[in-house]
Order: sequence, then structure tokens, then C-alpha cells
Amino acid sequence: MNNKLKGILFVTLGATFWGVGGTVSQQLFQKYDISLDWFITIRLIFSGLFLLLLAVIRKQPVFNVFRNRHTLFQLIIYSIFGMLAVQYTFLASIEAGNAAVATLLQYLAPVVILTYLLITRKTDFRPIDLIIIAVSSFGTFLLLTSGNINNIVVAPKAIIWGLLSAVAAAFYTMYAGRLFVRNTPLVIIGWAMLFAGIFISLFNRHWKINPIEFGLVGNMYILFVIIVGTALAFFLYLLSVKYIDPQLTALLGCIEPLTAVILSIIWLKQPFNFIQCIGMLIILGVVFMISIMNSKKKANP
Repeated sequence: MNNKLKGILFVTLGATFWGVGGTVSQQLFQKYDISLDWFITIRLIFSGLFLLLLAVIRKQPVFNVFRNRHTLFQLIIYSIFGMLAVQYTFLASIEAGNAAVATLLQYLAPVVILTYLLITRKTDFRPIDLIIIAVSSFGTFLLLTSGNINNIVVAPKAIIWGLLSAVAAAFYTMYAGRLFVRNTPLVIIGWAMLFAGIFISLFNRHWKINPIEFGLVGNMYILFVIIVGTALAFFLYLLSVKYIDPQLTALLGCIEPLTAVILSIIWLKQPFNFIQCIGMLIILGVVFMISIMNSKKKANP
């Protein structure tokens, strides 16, 4: 198998695992009434440990981040305001609404980044930027209202958490570059998850939750989200960026929300009408367009 096919396989599997993981999380919230704080605590801690174990197996410098105080400080900031923020807001949006809409709202992160760069004047304004923001806003409007402003089809709480998830994902994406320059992404993400999980565990009574109460199927769902829907999904995505360009990565990454939508409709019987599908396609189209524009900008500085 050549390198490009490897990259396509890795990112496809990673995006699919993310999408399935979000949908399984929705099932845990709805059917098992699982605690959000407890769930995110064990998800982050055990996923972080799993990724760090993979880093050790791959002989990566796991403890180098502790040799530089500045790097360690950046990692702590990234863990709390990046990793924890994006994971918590995303799962809170799923708990309040559904995985399909939560995933699509989080995919507005590139638009949030573009808006931030324009407001702070860190990038020059172009007419295409205004079109991108307007089109993405229209796609979001269709997704949340089915085209009728008086008929919001998604719970307001889910919308708020979903939009906050996009903002958190924007910070998570922009801030990560500082850490990835001198450290391997697998190590940084592993420590970030572990630190984030330990941090949030200080604020909830996770020891009062007994996993036995969820039964065999419920615990299998939890393990799936931790190992496959989080740790393996991140690992495969990180592997893919070595072999394929950002445009193809962005295109195949769209499998995540598509997977979440399809599973929500088929498995969880979540209503998702034609107008919402159009909104979804608009949002994904905008994300792909931004990726292409960024790739061209790097190729022609």
C-alpha cells in the first residue's frame, strides 16, 4: 500500500470513529442517563493514558515536555482552555441535543478562526471572506431552523454549547501550533487529555458513580468511546497528516459529521429533514473551501 492510500485509510477511519463515538455518546446520555462530568473525566484520563502508551511504544520522547517550564505552562493552558473546553462543550451539546448537530456546529471552527483573524487584523480583508461568513451563517440557519426562523428544531441549550464548541475548537486549533513545533502531536495530545481529565475530576464526585450500574452493553459503549471514538480516532488522524495534503484531509474529515448524521437517523431515529441536510452540506462545503484557500496561501506565500 502506497503512502497516499495509507493516509486516506487512516483519516477515513479516524473521522468515522469520531462520528460513531459522538453518536454512541448520545446513546449513553439518552438511554443510560450517564453523568456528563463523570463521563468526560474518564474519557479524557483513559484516552490520554492510551495515547501516551502508544507514544512510548513508538519510542517518542514522552517526558520532554517537563524539561522546559515555558512548554509545560503552554501545555497546561492548552489542556484546560483547549482540550477540556472543546471536549466538554461538544459533549454538553450532544447531551442537550444530538450528536449530528453538535458535530456540525463544531465544524464551524474554521469560520470562527477566519472571523477572529479579520477582527484582529491579522489577515487582510477579502470579499471572499465576507461571502464565506455569510454562506456559513446561512447554512447554520437552515440546520437549526429548517428554514423557518419561528421554528427552531434544535434545543437552544444544545445550540449554545455547540457554538461554544466551535469557539473552543478554534482556540484548540490555533494554540496547538505552538506546542507541535518542538514536540510530537501524539505526546502533546496524550498529556493534554490526561491533564484535562485530572483537572475536571477535582470538581466532580466521580467516585460516587458505579460503572456496574450501566450493565454490560453500557460499559461496552463507554469503552468504545474511550478507546475507539477518542484515542484511536486521534491517533489515526495524526498518522494521516504525514501522507496526504490538507485539502484531502479536510475533505475526508467531513466523514465525521456525515457518519454522525447517518447513524443518528438510522440507529437513534433522530429526525433530520431535507432542509437541514442542505444546511449540513453548505457548512461542510465552506470548511472545505477554507482548507483549499489556506493550502494555496501556504503554497504561494
